Amino acid sequence: MSSRTELRTILTSYLARHPAEDAALAPVRAALDAPHAGPAVVTCSALVIDRDGKILHAPDSPTGPGLPRTKPQDSDRSPLATALRAVREQTGIQPGDLCLTPQYLRTPIDITPAPGAADTSIADFRFAFYLARTAQAEASWRPTPGSKAAALDGQPVPLNASALIHNSRGEYLLHLRDMRDDIWAPGCWALLGGGHEPGDLTPEDTIRRELREEAGIHPEQLETFRDEEILDADGLTLPVRIFSALWDGDPAQLPLTEGVMLAWFPPATVPRLRLGGETLALVQRHASKP
Repeated sequence: MSSRTELRTILTSYLARHPAEDAALAPVRAALDAPHAGPAVVTCSALVIDRDGKILHAPDSPTGPGLPRTKPQDSDRSPLATALRAVREQTGIQPGDLCLTPQYLRTPIDITPAPGAADTSIADFRFAFYLARTAQAEASWRPTPGSKAAALDGQPVPLNASALIHNSRGEYLLHLRDMRDDIWAPGCWALLGGGHEPGDLTPEDTIRRELREEAGIHPEQLETFRDEEILDADGLTLPVRIFSALWDGDPAQLPLTEGVMLAWFPPATVPRLRLGGETLALVQRHASKP
C-alpha cells in the first residue's frame, strides 16, 4: 500500500498540471497531511484507450465510462500498479498489452475526492493507458468522453530513448545500473538512456538530456538506429527509440550521476556480462552493420 509521502508526491504532480483543481482537491491534501492519522487509502481506476481513440468500458460500471474503482492490496507497489491490476482483473488485459500515454506518463489523468463519509477512501486516482497491441477484453469500446481524455489519440510513441555509444576502436559504452528493485534491469549492464520528461519534444531531446544529466556526454551527432519494445518495472510495454553515436572519450573522467560505473567493452566480451533487456542483441546488430 502506498505511503502518504508517495500519495502527496502524486497529488503535487497532478496539481502542477491542473492548478484550477486545487480548491476541489483541498480535502484530499488535508487528509494526507492529517497528523497522527492511520494509513491513507485511495482507490484507483483506469482509462484504456485504443488506437481509434475509444475507451474500454466495463459492463455496468457504477462510476461511468472507464473501469470501476479498485482498492489497493498490500502487493501493489504503487497506485499505478493497482490500476493495472484492476484492468487485468476486470477485463483480462495484461500490463504488457498496455503502455503509458505521452501526455500523462505515470501521473493520474484525474483525481476525484471520495463521494462521502461512507467511503473509506479519500480519493480515486484514475490513470490512462494506451493499448499497445491487440488484446481481447471482456468489455466494450466507446467514444472518449471528457475534455482530458478527448486529447488522447491512442497512438503509442517512443517514451524512452537509449544510446549505443561506440568508439573508433569498435567498443561499446555500457552502464552498470544500481541494484534497486524499483528500476528496470537492476544490477545489469545496459545502454545509457531514460524516460521522456514533459520538456522533451522528441526522442532525440530525451536521449540528449539523459546523456547530459547521467554522464555529461554531449555527442556531436546522433543517428536513429531502430525502435524496440521492452517491459518496464510494472510490466507495461515501453516503446524505446535506440540512437547510435560515436564518442572517443574516457568514461573514468565522466561525472556519472546514476548507476555504478561506465566502461568500454568489445562486442566479443559483451555476451559474458549480466545484461539488461535486449542490450546484447542491439550491440551485436549494430556491430555487424556494414
